[in-house]
Order: sequence, then structure tokens, then C-alpha cells
Amino acid sequence: MIIKILGNKDTAAYIAAKTIILAHNHELWSEGHNCCHLAIAPLLTEKVPDDELREPLLGTLIFHPSPLPYGRGASSIKWAYKRQEPITAATWFWADSGYDTGDICEQEIVKIDYRLRPRDFYETHILTAMERTLERALNGIERGLPRRIPQVEQYSSFDKRL
Repeated sequence: MIIKILGNKDTAAYIAAKTIILAHNHELWSEGHNCCHLAIAPLLTEKVPDDELREPLLGTLIFHPSPLPYGRGASSIKWAYKRQEPITAATWFWADSGYDTGDICEQEIVKIDYRLRPRDFYETHILTAMERTLERALNGIERGLPRRIPQVEQYSSFDKRL
């Protein structure tokens, strides 16, 4: 399977995702390929155009550090800290034309450790959970059983960037 990774190549999330993809013996997309089977976005800071999201044959998975549908939008970890919430999550969802609204592929609840600053919590707890959930997502896709769980809109929330 040819997989395209979206986002900044210098981030820990990108590097971790790349390592997992290669460990699964998948090929990374490069300029020489006409298309890819799957795209993943381990860390996005801006919305990807709809036409780019639709290019991969199987779709595009985006990572979001909240228990979607709750906590859509930017700065979800900072908002969780600000609200003193007990948990957050590592969520991979299938991209659609909305903001963080696509079907959930994999999700893992993570207890917030308030002894850590938000950035440190992200780097130690959320990235580790991101890796585990990406592994599960790839395993399901490889077996031909990708999960697609619709988000329940009545539980959704959207927060602006802090």
C-alpha cells in the first residue's frame, strides 16, 4: 500500500507516523507516484482542501487529540486544561469536508496528567496514544476492515484557537 503523510516532516507526530508506516512494510508516497492508497495527517495546523482529501483511493485519516465529536477545532489540549477536564483522547477520523466531523476510525481515551504542562502532556501521553491508535487503524485497513463509526452530533462541540 502506498501511503501519503500530510503535514510538517519535522514534527514528532510525522516522524512517529512514518516509522509505523514503514514498520508495516508500506511504501511512502513521493512525487513519482500518480496516486496513493491512503493519506494520513498526524498533525495538521490548517484545513486540507477537499480535492486533496479525496485523492487517496481509500481516503484520508486525520489525527485529533480530543474525544471527538467533543472538542472539535484547534487547541483541544489547551481547552481541556483550561476546563480542567479529566480526560482527552487520541482520535483518528476519516476526513470529510467539515472541520473534525468525519467518521471515527480509532479512538483511545487518555487521562490528563495535570502535573505536566499541556505541551509536555501532548509529547509524552498523546503522541504515544496516537501511535497505538494508528497501529490499530492500519491493522484494520490491511485486513480490509477499516472502522467507520459516525460521530454523534448531539455530543459535538467546537472550540476556537487559543
